[in-house]
Amino acid sequence: MRIVITGTPGTGKSAVADQLGRALKARVVHVNDYARKRKLIIGKSRGSYIVDLKRLKKKLEKEKGVIESHLLCEFSLPSSIVFVLRCNPKILAKRLQKKKYLRQKIRENLECEALDYCTIKSEKNYKRVYDVDTTNRTVRQVVAKIINILKKKEGPDGVDFSNYFMM
Repeated sequence: MRIVITGTPGTGKSAVADQLGRALKARVVHVNDYARKRKLIIGKSRGSYIVDLKRLKKKLEKEKGVIESHLLCEFSLPSSIVFVLRCNPKILAKRLQKKKYLRQKIRENLECEALDYCTIKSEKNYKRVYDVDTTNRTVRQVVAKIINILKKKEGPDGVDFSNYFMM
């Protein structure tokens, strides 16, 4: 089984992936660490690493378990169930400020979140894509939501932050 966790930086991917991996007794792959260890980083721009996506995709196709990264919406991994973690841009801004993101990177990520970038890209690249709103949920609650979706006990969240541009 391969579960992909993607979403804009700051939505809770790493924490959710760790807890989901424990709950499912599955291996967790944090793509940032994975790319560094396998020397897939080809540069740096504005405080962010640039990863060789073709080589990353090829290597990740062999991996099973819970795989997390904002990059995973950019390509398809076969037989994957994808969860796009979402967060209200107002809350996301605070999370990214705490992580000391540059002002321009915060603005870019907020725009991506409001425009459904990761969801749209994921839906283009994968068959089974589910949005989960992390805005007012703890990590434990997000993991419970994902497990309930996997068990078909509940559906994904309807997420629409397009009104962010009206503020």
